[in-house]
Amino acid sequence: MASDDPSEKKIRDLMWVERPAETHLSQSSTPGGSSSLARDDDNALVTHAVLFPAEDIIKLVAATAATAAAVGIVVGAAAVKAAPRVKNRFNDLKSKLNRKSQDTVQEAATANERTGQPSRRYRFR
Repeated sequence: MASDDPSEKKIRDLMWVERPAETHLSQSSTPGGSSSLARDDDNALVTHAVLFPAEDIIKLVAATAATAAAVGIVVGAAAVKAAPRVKNRFNDLKSKLNRKSQDTVQEAATANERTGQPSRRYRFR
């Protein structure tokens, strides 16, 4: 049984717990803690949970996070590098569209002059 003496030294380890599905860990006599006993919904003992050191999992998560950060940095750098080219292409497309709309207005005015109809002037506010 656990001692409540605060001067007693305790070691805490971070563990990875493996237990059968549809089981839960038993309540420990220490408040907020769990024991390694796996129990079913009726609180009947099913088996012992298996505890593994969590350092390997932490290293894996840290390596994955570092890889994700590196990929993010590369993608960000590529976006910064490509931004001026994308902006130029967008401006070229915009100017081509503006030219086409101006050409369409001029063609309509030319057609109206040939047919003798007065050209319409549009006022934008």
